Amino acid sequence: MLEARGVSRATIGLVALLLGAGTGCQPQVDEEGAGVASDDLLAVNGLTMINGLTSTNGLGTGNGLTMINGLATSTGLSSTSGLMTSGAGRSTVTYLVRCALPAGHSITKKDQNGKSYTFSGMFGLAPGWETGSCGTSCQEAVSACMMSHLNVAGVHVAIWLDSPISAIGFGTSSTYPNEEGTFFGNLFVTSNGKVPAYYCEGAGFAKGIVPGRLGATSSAAGIFTNPFGSGALCSSKCVAASSGHKGQGYSSCNGYTSPITVWRAASYRPVFDNGYVYRFVNSKSKLAMDVAGSSTSDGATVLQYAPFTDRLNQQFKIVQTASSTWKILAVHSGKAIVGTGNGDDSAVKQDTFSSATTDVWGIDDHNGHFKVINKSSSQALESPNNSSSAALETSTYEGDSNQDWDIFAQVP
Repeated sequence: MLEARGVSRATIGLVALLLGAGTGCQPQVDEEGAGVASDDLLAVNGLTMINGLTSTNGLGTGNGLTMINGLATSTGLSSTSGLMTSGAGRSTVTYLVRCALPAGHSITKKDQNGKSYTFSGMFGLAPGWETGSCGTSCQEAVSACMMSHLNVAGVHVAIWLDSPISAIGFGTSSTYPNEEGTFFGNLFVTSNGKVPAYYCEGAGFAKGIVPGRLGATSSAAGIFTNPFGSGALCSSKCVAASSGHKGQGYSSCNGYTSPITVWRAASYRPVFDNGYVYRFVNSKSKLAMDVAGSSTSDGATVLQYAPFTDRLNQQFKIVQTASSTWKILAVHSGKAIVGTGNGDDSAVKQDTFSSATTDVWGIDDHNGHFKVINKSSSQALESPNNSSSAALETSTYEGDSNQDWDIFAQVP
């Protein structure tokens, strides 16, 4: 029977929006969420950042959030300051509440303009925080959950979780063979001038690397550190789970007793989020995809330029049109990025979306980056050189670094 520590016959998915519930007797994973198994959890990562968190200030500092009052109270999570006053902050609240509260529980908060938002629980790692305080063990459980779901690429990818936290538990799945790593610490406090946010590497750290996650060039590793040293394995530093759960995770790490171990699949299909906008940065040139001159005209050149986070002509919506098929729309113009030819060195342009195969792309992982393949020509989006303002092209895919792209998500 589908049941997870009191969460019965529910669909769990840590995604930007609650995507619905389902039933069944086996865990099922698709592009809209993940199932729940009896002693462990499947989840979908995709939290692009933890807004309000820096290496020297925890979430409990200056974010309108306190741990001595319940999340549902006005003094526990402020409507007029901190997290509730920005889209990125509210995205953080979404994940925080889903980690903390159980399914069927929610809180409603207003932003500084009086607009109401409802945030729903799912994992139930700190149910008492809804109306009461959140002590150290509560903070550590929620912290590990939030860290385990970070993906700076803003891509939803199914992951398998193991933990001594009773709401998660231990278990295995042959679908998720690669032990990525284990997360532990406390995002809400500062210790010796630093936020104690930690991870250690699993045996599968370098296998099936997911863009935006541990092991990838563009990852969230800068937010947390390995306290045991670069490359240190959890298996040699953490206390293993009890004998009945050998090889399934750890009961404590570095003195923290609520670690969460993440396992990832050998392969996956990335799922992008309609709630985010994305920036494409070439792995070799380190320059961003850019619509020349912020043009809104059909036929405008698509080139590479120094990356900026605030320029709309470098921001794109990635919208699914069919299975593993996406249209890439420039935010400033609403127009599509399109291929123009079948030969090498073919130009890439901006044009009104027409549903033609020239107007859609396949986006798949490649060694911790992404390859972007035009569906008409089967040619890869590439940077021709390292020069700023060089026009982007499509050419035969050869797996070179100038055909690899790092994709960064941000809340518009």
